[in-house]
Amino acid sequence: MNNVMEFLLDYWKQHPIPKYLQVDNGMCFAGDFKHPRSISRFVRLCLYVGIDVIFIAPGKPWMNGTVEGFNGKFNEKFWMKETFSNLEDIRARSQVFYESQNQFYSWKRKKQDLKSIAPIRMLQFDFKIDWNKIPLVTGKIHFIRIVDSKGNIMVLNENFHIGEEYIGEYIWTIIDTREQSLVVLYNDEKLIVRGIKRFEYVIDEKVQNWSNDHIISG
Repeated sequence: MNNVMEFLLDYWKQHPIPKYLQVDNGMCFAGDFKHPRSISRFVRLCLYVGIDVIFIAPGKPWMNGTVEGFNGKFNEKFWMKETFSNLEDIRARSQVFYESQNQFYSWKRKKQDLKSIAPIRMLQFDFKIDWNKIPLVTGKIHFIRIVDSKGNIMVLNENFHIGEEYIGEYIWTIIDTREQSLVVLYNDEKLIVRGIKRFEYVIDEKVQNWSNDHIISG
């Protein structure tokens, strides 16, 4: 996880910080699979720089199709194809592979009508933070979940009852650290998004107001 944190901090000093970042439910992103309302270092870092994290539904890798597609190419065309002498050899040669893939996806994106979010935000070049003591700040954490056979969903190791009428349906859940609330949204048969549940979500630590003091906007 330290490697992930180091990469993200370096990346956001050179590239725009997104509004949303979508990930799977791996332990490195979600934290642990035991303690309720435990917010991981990864989520804390994202909130600290002003990003809403979106967790896809568990066991649905197609929701992160681009990432999973890249992982397949990495395994087939690089990891299983090459023979490496040491770690430094892997790092040097993987960089060439990454750059070729980035060029491909950049070419692919040119054929889409994509626009950057304004203003563009980046981390200050000298920004540093203790990865083990990242404060929890105000922001939102999103979860895509499927209602189980008992009408429940699980969010951060805690069950919430949504209702038997939603069994098997996808719902969207938002934790708001400022309001200390958990809101459940559902896209109904008329494609209208409506709130169906709201829970109090008390977080047992101080939540600081988000600040952009470490952000460069342009």
